[in-house]
Amino acid sequence: CYSKDVDRFVVPSLFFVEKFVEWGWPRERFIHIPNFVDVDHVTPDGDPGTAFVFAGRLGPEKGLATFVRAVALSGAKGRIVGAGPEERNLRRLVAELGADVEFLGYRNGEALFDTIRQARALVLPSEWYENAPMSILEAYALERPVIGADIGGIPELIRDGETGCVFPSGDAEALAERMRSYMAISDADILSMGKAGRNWVNENFTAGHYRERLLALYRQMGAII
Repeated sequence: CYSKDVDRFVVPSLFFVEKFVEWGWPRERFIHIPNFVDVDHVTPDGDPGTAFVFAGRLGPEKGLATFVRAVALSGAKGRIVGAGPEERNLRRLVAELGADVEFLGYRNGEALFDTIRQARALVLPSEWYENAPMSILEAYALERPVIGADIGGIPELIRDGETGCVFPSGDAEALAERMRSYMAISDADILSMGKAGRNWVNENFTAGHYRERLLALYRQMGAII
């Protein structure tokens, strides 16, 4: 019924568009409208900290074993925010490797934002496809850079060397190298990347941009506005 009754599909990532085209769908059936962040209610505060933060479900698809190994290899501090079925295995791995990783449990709202504000960078070490992670845009709005795996829709939300960096998914050595480089540069450089991310959000990923793109689609489709 989708192929017959839907004129346009709105998708939040270019990656998703390309996947549907790969699966045989006509490209013109899809329109890319990115997610947005309410920047008026996600505000930065203070200098970056020293820990690298993951926030999300603690599942095998998230690449958290790679994150823990990278923390151990780099000598960095890691913080894991979230809950899920891999927590016991991850705690065991942390103990085996002697990694400096703190489990903070489930957090949302300002408690989550405060954790990211205190971070050096947000890390997305995913090993399964991500579509268009909101956590990247939220980190930018909080003026923190993002280190992300080069998989799915993550790379298109990172300007490598400007708002963060990417690394090969599943490669703990490569992630550790990125962490070491971020520990070595100044707080001012980290903040500069974070500000570049927030500027990008203000230029492309606000509620106003989302509304205008959606209204433009409605006009294109002949809807009455």
